[in-house]
Amino acid sequence: MKLIWISSLCITLTLWVVPIHAQSTQAKISKAKTPYTTASSWPDRIIVTPTEFPATSFSVTWRTDQTVKSPQLQIVKASPDARFDIRAKSLTATTQATSLSHGENSQGTFSYPANAQLSMVNYHQITINDLQPDTFYNYRVSGATEHWTSWRQIKTAPLQQSSDVEFLYFGDAQNGIYSHWPMILRRAWQQAPKAEFAIYAGDLVNEGANDHQWSNWLNSDPLIFSMISAVLVAGNHEYDWQVQHNSKKIWALSTLWQDQFALPLAPTLPPELQETVYVTRYPDIDIFVLNSEALGDVTLLDAQAQWLDHKLQNSTAKWRIVSMHHPVFSSCGMPLDTPGQDEPDVRAAFLPVFLKHNVDLILQGHDHTYSRGSIGTADDINKIAGPNEPKKVRSVFLTTVASPKTYPQKPNRWQEYRHYGVKLERIGENTPTYQIIKKTGNQLKYQSFTSDGKLYDGFILEKTKRDKTPYKFR
Repeated sequence: MKLIWISSLCITLTLWVVPIHAQSTQAKISKAKTPYTTASSWPDRIIVTPTEFPATSFSVTWRTDQTVKSPQLQIVKASPDARFDIRAKSLTATTQATSLSHGENSQGTFSYPANAQLSMVNYHQITINDLQPDTFYNYRVSGATEHWTSWRQIKTAPLQQSSDVEFLYFGDAQNGIYSHWPMILRRAWQQAPKAEFAIYAGDLVNEGANDHQWSNWLNSDPLIFSMISAVLVAGNHEYDWQVQHNSKKIWALSTLWQDQFALPLAPTLPPELQETVYVTRYPDIDIFVLNSEALGDVTLLDAQAQWLDHKLQNSTAKWRIVSMHHPVFSSCGMPLDTPGQDEPDVRAAFLPVFLKHNVDLILQGHDHTYSRGSIGTADDINKIAGPNEPKKVRSVFLTTVASPKTYPQKPNRWQEYRHYGVKLERIGENTPTYQIIKKTGNQLKYQSFTSDGKLYDGFILEKTKRDKTPYKFR
């Protein structure tokens, strides 16, 4: 696999310094008053999520108040007919009564103080199967009788391996999810309106057990979420210190995650990892989602590593992409005047699997900085990719942020990781970005843009064969 630099930016590792007042500004952003819409008999918070095989199926989740008992989804193949809706098929969703002030899962029963004054709601989920690949469908969902949303349109994934596929990738939204994040989301969609899906690499919100923040995120652009499949990654802020009935606190994934989203299951993994570890398959691209938070439990990280190893061994896709929240190689320089952050348990569990199978891209978040680096093949292990310097690589590691909350880079960059053979090739701070990635022919083209639409970074990966060894390149 060959990496070709396509950015017009200089290879010089230039840093932008975060102003001293940045932290106080971020605090004001995160605590600013924002609106909250209570549930009603009309559907809201509609979001489409992928199945393992998005060419023939997709899932939809939405919310109502508790008066809604038998919600429906209508779907019909898109056509030019004015009254396409006459031929729509009606399906009944499953409904789950959801307490916002309390949650229950395999780890126990929790109270959520931030939601103490909020009433119970109903969440509705449905997976539509047996669809035609590469086809537009119109759908809408209901609340109470005759309380229908407007029609939405979504396209199933292509099936032919030669089909072009374009998608979006975002780092943490987390802070400013009402004030700042929607602008970046919309800017990305404007630039890539044909995106098949979007990857959100964790920390969608700042407090995973705070329904007010989920309201902000899910309403940041309801049409985008209901028309472009969301590949969701659980970050550490989707977890919380949750209060049990005996006042003991436990670190656990907020139960609002599985209430709000319908994501593929991984039956061989423990209950704590369900709907946070999964695979979704597009033409010649397999996307693997991992849970790098995993309750801080090394055994759960190892279980995922074994799962991923097995899935990659059986993957026939030319391109294999992993998304998880915590970076394998950290760039975060917080706390200030320290060596910065590091995730040795995540690296120990996952990096050997990535290199064993030459995972092409690892898409990450968490650091609130921008970084890109790669591990070369035996021939190019010491080379740094540049504008006129293609490099044969095994894996490329990316970390981005979409939030106004940014951190400085660690002072020693990636020097402590040099024995892994990884080379840091682009760094930046104080710069929220969005990413557009496109597979076409034998190339995977990556571009990162700032919120004003300017190209920030980019490269092209070339590969002519679905070969698991890193040594056969054009």
